[in-house]
Amino acid sequence: MADPDVRWRQRFDNFERALQLLERGVELARQRPLSELEQQGLIQGFEFTHELAWNLLKDYLQHQGIASIIGSRDATRLAFQNDLLTSSPA
Repeated sequence: MADPDVRWRQRFDNFERALQLLERGVELARQRPLSELEQQGLIQGFEFTHELAWNLLKDYLQHQGIASIIGSRDATRLAFQNDLLTSSPA
């Protein structure tokens, strides 16, 4: 198994790149209507970025010594409890 410290850092780098691409897609959608194919790509980009986000949270929390994380709900709940995430108005 990879070093947990390296694992969450690598996941963070991947998440940053995916988030930047997603932001570019959202900006394009604000500028003009997207084709059906572009819409599908944007949705898939969101799903991929979300998957990376919760896995990043899981890896980071495990690096911090919290090992009882089963899925995205656990990772998100624990991230809020550990002040990694805060809620904000939509």
